[in-house]
Amino acid sequence: MTIKSKKAVALIGIFVLFLLIGYWLFPKDKKQTQYIFDKSYNISLEDVKKARRSLPRNKLTSESTSLNSTPEESGQGPIAQQETGLDLRKIFGEGLINSYTTLKYFKHLEHLFKKSTSLGEHFDEVKKYLFSEFSEEEARTLFETYKNYLQCEMDLTEEFRNLTSAKSTEEAIETLKQIQEFRRDRLGVELADKLFGSDVKAKEYAFRRADIVGDKSLYGDAKEDMLKQLNDDMWGEDADAIEEHPNDYNRYKEKLLIYKKDMDEIDSDELRQKKIKEFRNEFFTPEVVERLDKVDQQIVAEKQNKADYREKEKKILENTGFTDETKNKKIEALQNEMFGDEADAFRRRENMRIGLEKMIKENQKP
Repeated sequence: MTIKSKKAVALIGIFVLFLLIGYWLFPKDKKQTQYIFDKSYNISLEDVKKARRSLPRNKLTSESTSLNSTPEESGQGPIAQQETGLDLRKIFGEGLINSYTTLKYFKHLEHLFKKSTSLGEHFDEVKKYLFSEFSEEEARTLFETYKNYLQCEMDLTEEFRNLTSAKSTEEAIETLKQIQEFRRDRLGVELADKLFGSDVKAKEYAFRRADIVGDKSLYGDAKEDMLKQLNDDMWGEDADAIEEHPNDYNRYKEKLLIYKKDMDEIDSDELRQKKIKEFRNEFFTPEVVERLDKVDQQIVAEKQNKADYREKEKKILENTGFTDETKNKKIEALQNEMFGDEADAFRRRENMRIGLEKMIKENQKP
């Protein structure tokens, strides 16, 4: 090997070495999913469930819902009396400012004093009420937090007043992110995430899941893998539980959407029905599967019956030997024969259809 050749080999070796170093130190850019709330945030599936429950209420008793006194001792007025159904001890059992009930209670206060003539009057009424129901320290904490919360939500409405419907999942999530960032700026990260974190995370997850499920370009296996990754990224230890959360019927309907591309490409109707049967057996008991199969058979039979009716109706309408009166009588008799007890309902639907088609035709531009 000549000196020139040795130099060339050495240069190539150095170049390859630099490439390898560059690969390891500066790997190719990968599209990293930027979550608003991923599994690193302390928001579990149970937190979301608890945040969605209604405010706990007392049983109908004469006991006060005040944390400190009876209605007489606290001087409750007409507005306060409307509160006697709420169990304040349970509502704030996990702290005055908690992730489950505080936001709901604030919204309740908004509704309770919605007839205030001004924001100042509203705050005065809320303050008076809270101080009649809680200790001075608790009332002050709740009232100051409520004021900040309501002002933030009012400013938020103004800030996003020109918001239009999102055209994609990315736009919807970006808007959700901007809204939460706005709240964080106004309320502080801790309070904003405590009040709204569960709701925002649930919405973010719903957006991302629906985007994967509804992707018409992907096959079912690919969607399943992506959903598994999404669950792990956002829910961590709750990844498996999140799949079990919806009811069986909703999970079944979603499964059909996940595998829509696969199902559409199955040529044989028999094989398609076999696949559907597999999905049903995955989610339902044998008894439920049997009932669903019977419903399918009924739908197919009704569809075929309607197709047969149209063929016979067409022959009557095209028969030039019949007068219009005769045609109408024969069609009515045919309807009675083929639809039985449902004949009158079928005729009503037909009249509506014919009327609509006539209206559309009359209003068409020349």
